[in-house]
Amino acid sequence: MSKPIRFVLLVGVLLVLFYFLKESVFSDTSYVATIKKERIDKNLSFRSATSSPLEDRDRNTFDSLTYYTPDIRYRVEADFEKFSNPDTVQMPMTTGETEVYLRFGKATFNLEGRSNTLILYLQASTADSSLFVPFTDKTNGTETYAGGRFLDVPKPEPDANTITLDFNKAYNPFCVYNYSYSCPIPPRVNRLDVPLRAGEKAYTKK
Repeated sequence: MSKPIRFVLLVGVLLVLFYFLKESVFSDTSYVATIKKERIDKNLSFRSATSSPLEDRDRNTFDSLTYYTPDIRYRVEADFEKFSNPDTVQMPMTTGETEVYLRFGKATFNLEGRSNTLILYLQASTADSSLFVPFTDKTNGTETYAGGRFLDVPKPEPDANTITLDFNKAYNPFCVYNYSYSCPIPPRVNRLDVPLRAGEKAYTKK
C-alpha cells in the first residue's frame, strides 16, 4: 500500500474517532445541563406559594434541595418485561390507608456490579401515562430519606423489551417536607441491596 493511501486511511480513522468522542462528550454535557435545569426549576417551584409542598414557615427560609452530582452512569438501560395479566396491589401509605396500583412490569439491570430488579407500578385511579417506581437502597437513613425515594418512568411502547431508568431523577416523597401529605411506602420487593448515590438527597430544614 502506497504512503498516500495509508495517510488517507489514517486521517479517515482519526476523523471518525474525533467525531465519536465529540458526540459522546457533547451528549454527556447536554444531559448534565438538562438535569441541572430541572433541579433549578424544582427549587423555584418549592419557593412558590402556590405549588410548594413546604409549609409556609419552611418555604420562607428555603434555599434549595440537595442532590448528588449528576452522573450518566446512573441512567441505565434495563431489560423490561411487561406482566401479561397485571394484578392489583394495595400499597400502604404513610398515613395508614392504602392506594391501589397495578403491577405493570419489571425492570432488570446491572448497577454497582450487581444484577437488580425493580417492579414498575401504574396507579389504578388515574389515566397517568407514567410508571411509578418506589424503591429503597443502602443510602436510606444516612445520605437519603430513610423511607426511600420515587422514580417516574414514561410508559414504554407495547412491544418494548427495554426501558430507561434515570436515577439522577430520583426524588423524595412530599411527606418528607410536610407531614400532611400521604405518600406510598416502597414495597419490600423494591429494596435494592446497593447504595444508589444519584438523585435527591435527604432534606434538611434551614
